[in-house]
Amino acid sequence: MPGFIARADIEVDASPEKVWDTITKHASEVNFGATVDSDWKAGSPVVWHGEWEGKSFEDRGEVIEAIAPHRLVLTHSSGSSHAKGSEHRLTYELAGRGAGTHLEFWQDGNATPTAAGESESNWRKHLAAIKERAEA
Repeated sequence: MPGFIARADIEVDASPEKVWDTITKHASEVNFGATVDSDWKAGSPVVWHGEWEGKSFEDRGEVIEAIAPHRLVLTHSSGSSHAKGSEHRLTYELAGRGAGTHLEFWQDGNATPTAAGESESNWRKHLAAIKERAEA
């Protein structure tokens, strides 16, 4: 998918299995207040819905790859931009480091470097929420 890439990473004091469970089984707790519905199997849909900045939204995507507890790849499109070609690819990479996990995340398809920077800021918050939940 074309565009600029937003990247973020974080060290989590929890096993890759616990971080994976946080990303999938507890997705609604770590996605900016959105409810997230998916069975997290390759080919399955992912639906995020909730309220952002006072407006209701429903975002959609598909699980492209799910290799627990190491790699999760999703597509994502927002609001009225559900058409093919307007989506992002979201990738989570989990690597065990001692008793912890190094979690890397990236999102492609950002239209400008500024958009990628704004996305990075949001995804850092997402990863911080994953860390907080996984370490609890």
